[in-house]
This record gives sequence, C-alpha cells and structure tokens, in this order.
Amino acid sequence: MPCNLNFNQCNTLGNFPRPIFNCYSNLLALLNQSGTTIINPVVEASSLVSELISQSVLQNANALSNTVFSKGSAIFYNSLGAYTLISGRYSISYNLNGTISSNGTSGYGIYLDGVLLPSSISSASGTVGSNNSLTGSAFVQITNPTGEVTLRNTNTQTQVINGGSITITKII
Repeated sequence: MPCNLNFNQCNTLGNFPRPIFNCYSNLLALLNQSGTTIINPVVEASSLVSELISQSVLQNANALSNTVFSKGSAIFYNSLGAYTLISGRYSISYNLNGTISSNGTSGYGIYLDGVLLPSSISSASGTVGSNNSLTGSAFVQITNPTGEVTLRNTNTQTQVINGGSITITKII
C-alpha cells in the first residue's frame, strides 16, 4: 500500500524492528531530498541435512555422513566429514545414537576451522556398551571467504555411532 503524508497508512512511531520499506524512510528521503533507495538484501536460502552412517569414530576423528537434502550454494560436504561454508551466519545442530565407549563415556562436538566450539559439546557417561543419545548445536559466523565445520569425537577412546543427523542452515 503506498504511503501518504497524512500518516494514516504509516507506522512512524518508535516501533522496532522497523521494516526496511516503510513510510518513515520514504518521508525522510523526501524531506532530505535524497534519491537513496533502500533495498532489502537478497539472502539465498541454503541448508543441508546429512545422515550419520553407522561407524566407529577414532579419537579426534570426523563423523562421516551422507547428504540426504541440500539446497542453495553456500554449504558443501566433502565426504570426509567436513562441511565447507561460505561467509555468513549458520545454525548447526546434530543428534546421534551410539554406544558408551570402553572408558564409560561418550562425547562429540562441533569444530570450526579445527577449533572446538565449547558450547557444542555433548557428552554422556554410563555402562560400557550401553546405548546413548547425544544432541548439540552451535551458531557460527564465517568471516573468511570459507570455513570448515566438522563433527568430531571428543572422547579419548574410539566411539561407535549407530545413526543420527546433522543439520546446517544459513541464517544470513
């Protein structure tokens, strides 16, 4: 709906967040005799869902997966357990089912460019060989042209994964 200067179609109060296209910005441009046009940024939707395959994961090794859904051109999987992300902000989450390793614990975490993201660590303890479920997530910002994300075994022992998934979504 077009703006008018009577403000009966405009919301010029201090409501936040303000939309980029609003009467207030159009009025300011008119009063300031500015030809500036504000354009909403184009954000390409990108997401990837991978299924964790049944596997034994060595200490500090990547968990391997198969891509089951991929949309957009911002996320790439290299089949060695590494996801390459182009610059932007991402939401990453994982869930997995496995067994408690020989030291009575199980643990995984998300690594960004080889550095563990502490908030993404998920661990459990219990009887050796018993089933367990772990979930974790992280928000990451890639400021370089690309970044590498991996899901790794954070335990000091080899761990078994029976299944699970990893979801990566580009936010901005």
